[in-house]
Amino acid sequence: MSSVGISHEELRVRERSRPKPTTSREFRCDDCRARCTRMTDGTEAGHAKGCPHRLRRLGKGQRAPPSTEIVTDGGASDDA
Repeated sequence: MSSVGISHEELRVRERSRPKPTTSREFRCDDCRARCTRMTDGTEAGHAKGCPHRLRRLGKGQRAPPSTEIVTDGGASDDA
């Protein structure tokens, strides 16, 4: 038994667990499976790296909403 009152095995189980959302603003993202929070300004925090819903960092603590534009390579179409 460890000094915190739980066994080593129980600690490992808790570390691997996927806790459920605990408030009305928390939810599981369908894309990244992370536990996320809806902020009061309408944005969402907590998404995993690579998730299309993750906020983009702008520097100096500022963040932008996820990009919705489609990025293409600018190549010609095969329809010609």
